[in-house]
Amino acid sequence: MLQWDPDASSFLDACRDVAVGRRLSHLRHALGLTQRQLAEILTITGPRWANYEVGTSRIPVDIALRLVEKWEVSLDWMYYGNEAMMPKQLLEAIKAVAKQHRSRSARAKH
Repeated sequence: MLQWDPDASSFLDACRDVAVGRRLSHLRHALGLTQRQLAEILTITGPRWANYEVGTSRIPVDIALRLVEKWEVSLDWMYYGNEAMMPKQLLEAIKAVAKQHRSRSARAKH
């Protein structure tokens, strides 16, 4: 069975730029990189990467494929949250980062 983004309320929500951006942000944190460092690796500008993370722009396939080539990130995970083809160790690191971010958000709300 496919497993979609647990933070998304529906398949359509999982496809939205904000959900994609959140996954990209978690990926970057799991890799231990700053926005500038990751942008340099992908040969794009820092502000362009930042736009992907906040959801003001959707990451284009050519840039997404650079992530696939470098870290074996699954396009299905990136765009839809489907974890099936993600490298296990990377996915575990991403989930740990996501959990930390949710904990921080919950504490900030109280």
